[in-house]
Amino acid sequence: MNANEVVTNYIAAWNERDPVKRRAAAAKAWAPKGTYVDPHRKASGLDEIDAMLGVAQASFPGYQVRLISKIEAHNEHIRFSWAAGGTPEAPLYLGGTDFIRVGPDGLSAAIVGFVDATPAM
Repeated sequence: MNANEVVTNYIAAWNERDPVKRRAAAAKAWAPKGTYVDPHRKASGLDEIDAMLGVAQASFPGYQVRLISKIEAHNEHIRFSWAAGGTPEAPLYLGGTDFIRVGPDGLSAAIVGFVDATPAM
């Protein structure tokens, strides 16, 4: 497992705005039957994951996910923290910590996201 590559591909999928390129990026990050769940979204399989990414991008135009922690990995598990926003183009700051279980093919089999920072209400 190359944890750096897994996380880089995952972040690239969240950031790719072109629908065709986004689908290709998602296929480099997730296994065909991979899953994603966080407090606000849930998706299973590449079709649902790609659709979920598109909805998130439409909800937060101008946002780019970026790595803000070291990548920790052991066995088939990865943990890292990310942030998005906090810029003039995307002023509301969002942040979280995600956990990835990597499958035998080196792709993300399951991703669980936790939101650490959200805009004040």
